[in-house]
Amino acid sequence: MDSEYMIITMIIITQIYCIVISVNILANKVFSTRFIVIVGALLGMCGDIVFPYIQYYVPIAIAVLFILILRWKKKRWLVCIVAPLLTLLLLVVITYYPVDMIFRVISSLIKWLWNYDILTNIILANIVYCAIFPILTYIVSTVVSHLIRSTSYVKAINKNAYVLVSIIVITVFIVFSFIYIESLYKSSSEVGFINGIIFVILLSMIVGTTFVFSKINQARINIEKQKMEQEQLTKYTLALEKLSNEMSDFNHDYINILASLHGYIEKGDQLLLKNYFQETIKPLNQVLIKNKNQLSEYTNRKDLTQ
Repeated sequence: MDSEYMIITMIIITQIYCIVISVNILANKVFSTRFIVIVGALLGMCGDIVFPYIQYYVPIAIAVLFILILRWKKKRWLVCIVAPLLTLLLLVVITYYPVDMIFRVISSLIKWLWNYDILTNIILANIVYCAIFPILTYIVSTVVSHLIRSTSYVKAINKNAYVLVSIIVITVFIVFSFIYIESLYKSSSEVGFINGIIFVILLSMIVGTTFVFSKINQARINIEKQKMEQEQLTKYTLALEKLSNEMSDFNHDYINILASLHGYIEKGDQLLLKNYFQETIKPLNQVLIKNKNQLSEYTNRKDLTQ
C-alpha cells in the first residue's frame, strides 16, 4: 500500500466519521455509540471503494443514506432532510477555513518549538489534519444544534419548514457544483479561496434567513397574544358589567325584602316569615356568595390570557 493511497483512505474515513458524528448531533443524538462506530467503519470502507468513481459526491450519497436511516428511526421528515444536508454545509465550511487555519497555527507552533516543518512530512501533516477535523466538527455541530433547538428557532423552522428545506437543498446543490468546478481546475488556490468565501456567504444567508423567520414568528406570537388579551379583557369587562347590574338589582330587591319582613313581623305570622326566608332570602344569599366569589376571581386575575 503506497503512502498516497493510505492518506486518501485516512482522509475519507475521517470525513465520513465526521459526517456520522455531525448528523447524530444535529438529529439530537438518535444513534448509539456502537451504531456510530459500526456504521462509520462500514461507510468508510464503502467510501474508499467508490471514491475513485464518484469522488466528491461520496458525502452526498452518505447524506441520502442518512435521510433514509433517520426516517427508519421514526424521525420527522424535516429532521431527516435538514440534519444530513446541514451537516454537508457545515463540513464544507469547516474544511475550507477553520481546519486550515488551525492546521497552519499548529504547524507554525511545531516549527517554532522544534524547528520541524510538518508540511515536509505528508503523512504526519494529514494525521494532524485528521485529528483536528473531528474535534472541530463536534464543537461546531454542538453549537449549531443548540442554536436551532432554541425556542424561537424551533418555532420559526416549523412554521417555514418547506422554505428552509428548499433553501438548504438548493445551497447544497450550488456548493457541490462549485466544488466540482474547483476539481476541474486541479485545486487551484484562487478558485478554492473564492469557493470558500461563497460557501461562507451561502451558509450565512441560511442562518440569516432562519433568524429573520424567527423574528417574524416571534412578532406573530406577540400579535396573537395581544389579540387574546384583548378578547379576554372584553370578556372581563362584560362580566364586571353583569355583576354590577346584578348588584343594582339586589339593591332594589333589598328594599322589597325589608318591607316584606317588616309586614310579616308586624302580623306575627311566623309560618309566612319562615316560607319567605326559605323561598326568597336563602336563594338570594347563594347568589350573593357566587357573585362575591366571581368578583374576587376577576379582581385577583393578573394574566388576562387565562
